Amino acid sequence: MKALVFNGPRDIRYESYADPELRSANSAILKVESCSICGSDLHMYHGAHIGKTEYSADAPKFCCGHEFVGEVVEAGSDVHGFKVGDKVLAAGGTGCGTCAQCLTGDVWQCRASTAFGIGPSLQGGQAEFVNVPNADRTLYSMDGLTTEQALLLTDGMATAYFGLTRAEPKPGGTVAVVGLGPIGIIAVELAFILGATEVFAIDPVDSRRAMAAKLGATTLAPSPDMIGQIMEKTNGAGIQSVFEASGAKGAINSVLPMVARQGNASFIGIPEPDDVLPLPLIMFKNITVRGGICDVQNMWPHLIPLVRSGRIKSEGLFSHQFDLSEGADAYRLFDSREEGVIKLRIDVK
Repeated sequence: MKALVFNGPRDIRYESYADPELRSANSAILKVESCSICGSDLHMYHGAHIGKTEYSADAPKFCCGHEFVGEVVEAGSDVHGFKVGDKVLAAGGTGCGTCAQCLTGDVWQCRASTAFGIGPSLQGGQAEFVNVPNADRTLYSMDGLTTEQALLLTDGMATAYFGLTRAEPKPGGTVAVVGLGPIGIIAVELAFILGATEVFAIDPVDSRRAMAAKLGATTLAPSPDMIGQIMEKTNGAGIQSVFEASGAKGAINSVLPMVARQGNASFIGIPEPDDVLPLPLIMFKNITVRGGICDVQNMWPHLIPLVRSGRIKSEGLFSHQFDLSEGADAYRLFDSREEGVIKLRIDVK
């Protein structure tokens, strides 16, 4: 098959790769229809870190990508919820499917859990075909969903909901979203759905702030006086619920100064090993800080009914479209953060 293969920092190649095989009886093989690039993929692209893994020139080759949708073309004997021909979306990661944690719905407590496409242990879906273990718990029907809605539900929309709700937005409260990539833009929309009266949306890119403004947000560009502006707009109180959605060092550092006393801060951007938070601010402002990796499957019951009913729009996020053979160009464009670049859809023909 053809796939986008990690060959080292800034070296994603469209090349031949071994066809996937069913790795277990609870696995399924998908023929990928479409896939997309996540901001966390750029940590690999930059030769940085995801957890303890460093993506240097010496890292092993693997198929990239954890955001993909497609059609079941083969299913193992222990797959009961899906059959050949079903159109499905896949969660961005999964577990073994047989341990106590997986069987009770706690996939990310599984010791074998990992994301697709961040290493050779679970090949990614930026490819013509992909093996999906724990298929009954990892896949979801695309019935009633567009391809782009399904792609967002593989990770981005779920992560936006996960990260935002961990900042505990309250009806009538104030929210800030720091970083307006696809996850941040979706979080702005979700914050209003959850009852926020004012949402501050912060990003250096004009076009991204413009998208947030159309959703009703108060937009700000990072600047030396940004915290002062926020305090002025909130009469010195600060913001009750702050969601950091980028993982950029400057974004991380800006969060705690804007949080209100007894407020909440949530972080979902993948950190680098030297990223730290100032403990005195946390202590003396009584801030609750949360971080974590989204358990995508557990977000679907909250989100999919809202998407199918049209309550969540998430419109205009896919700004560019590529074929799989153009994947290297897609990565370069996504990394550029140029005006107008939000989310890239890659179709597999």
